[in-house]
Amino acid sequence: MEVERRIEKLVGRKLVLDLPESFENKEVEVIVLTLETEPPQAKRQPHPSIAGKMVIHGDIFDSVPLEDIEILK
Repeated sequence: MEVERRIEKLVGRKLVLDLPESFENKEVEVIVLTLETEPPQAKRQPHPSIAGKMVIHGDIFDSVPLEDIEILK
């Protein structure tokens, strides 16, 4: 399988592609996706009822002895 990936600027609604010779007389799949001009500004935030209520005291990686961790057995 060969892949040709391009980002093209459309003028109107038509798109004409000149593909490499190796694509000639082959069946191809065409998928057209629009690109977002700005990345989404979604920010992960905790639910207001739990925001700011967690307190970490010390090193959380040493909180359980290794022999108590089932996956290591």
